[in-house]
Amino acid sequence: MTLLYEYETLMDIELGKVIRLPLFQVTGNQQVHPALLNNLAKQIQKNERNYLPVIVKLLDEDSYEAIYKVQILEAARKAEVDFVWCIVVDDEILDQIKVESGEVIRLPVLTASEQDIAEVLDYIQKQKSGVSKMSPKDAAKAIVEQRSKTNLKNLNFLTKQRCGIGPATLKKIKPYFVFS
Repeated sequence: MTLLYEYETLMDIELGKVIRLPLFQVTGNQQVHPALLNNLAKQIQKNERNYLPVIVKLLDEDSYEAIYKVQILEAARKAEVDFVWCIVVDDEILDQIKVESGEVIRLPVLTASEQDIAEVLDYIQKQKSGVSKMSPKDAAKAIVEQRSKTNLKNLNFLTKQRCGIGPATLKKIKPYFVFS
């Protein structure tokens, strides 16, 4: 049984709350390298718990799906513990977790400063292959100028600017920018 207050049902669980769930209530499978899996399992077994929560979505009453940090769930199974600490999330909270963990950067391109845009483009250039010809400062300047002239809805215009961004590079930078 899940640890809940007497008046709380599973469907009333507050999103973002850390809860302790029976391992059998959480589904999810991820291929984990044996060295990582064995190391994690030993730590979980030694401490009799996981400290970094598994991120889960509520599927139904008493049924959850692991969607992030699934390797911890796999290690908990290998360690043969009965419970796993989890955080129940929705898509919005999952996005925030990914941003906070440094896995994702999402910059609001309509309000970001030229410097912020250039810094994100510089980050992308250092992290991704095939974007070395991009000029972050020139691209950032082009974005700011374009957004002052028109109602910016996408970054496709960058392929026509002299900033080193072609169609292939554009695909690599699009996920880092939001238009809201």
